[in-house]
Amino acid sequence: MPPETLADPDCPAMSGGPPSGLILIVEDNDTNALILRAMLRKAGYATELAADGVQGVEMAGRLRPRLILMDLHMPRLDGLEAAAAIERLCAPRTPAMVAVTANANPEVHAACMAAGFRAVLAKPILLEALVATVRRFVPLPDASAPRGA
Repeated sequence: MPPETLADPDCPAMSGGPPSGLILIVEDNDTNALILRAMLRKAGYATELAADGVQGVEMAGRLRPRLILMDLHMPRLDGLEAAAAIERLCAPRTPAMVAVTANANPEVHAACMAAGFRAVLAKPILLEALVATVRRFVPLPDASAPRGA
């Protein structure tokens, strides 16, 4: 997916900076990425999409999101390696990172926690589980604030 199709039109990332509650979705599967984005937008969150771990690291450094939802199995740089790179790049203000994986067995969960992830979401992701996890790290947007403010 080319970068120009990834930007959220409701989140002008570089004009005045991203909103404090920005969520970066790092997912190489277009369908999964768009479903996550739609679920989060329905809950009122601003999102940006990165198509793989390399792009996710670059965007994390540039946008400084509040939260990163990261797939573990991606080309070029997997989620565990990308998390380590983001930790190095963004320290000491590393965003909270949540792993998103179809393989959430105990060994994978332990590897995610060791890599700096704060939680693990198992695919397929239910809206309620996603929103509950996101709310742990990003307050629910103020419904009275104008969109894009």
